[in-house]
Amino acid sequence: MSRREFPKSVQRAAFIRCNGKCEGDDCGAHLYVGSYHYDHIIPDGNGGEPTLDNCQVLCKPCHSVKTRKLDVPAIAKTKRIIDRERGIKKPSRFPGNRNSPFKLKVGGGVERR
Repeated sequence: MSRREFPKSVQRAAFIRCNGKCEGDDCGAHLYVGSYHYDHIIPDGNGGEPTLDNCQVLCKPCHSVKTRKLDVPAIAKTKRIIDRERGIKKPSRFPGNRNSPFKLKVGGGVERR
């Protein structure tokens, strides 16, 4: 699934709403051309829509911290939960486990299942 960016109309409305200041937690930095990003509050990878309600204008440092500390771990956890619910498991590298086509004998031999 490709990333869904905010339309220009949403970007305009979000910038007017922020009044030229970062909407990050307790930041309030002044925003200049090229010093800010439009960020999904609920990450796009977790189903966040590209709407004005889900858009915030952040300075580059706030956006970087939010992406690394909140968004990436949340998206990874969502993918792990979906894989678990669908029964998708990472194959084991060790011979003799239940998913292996080989069976380890008590005497140390190996045979095909």
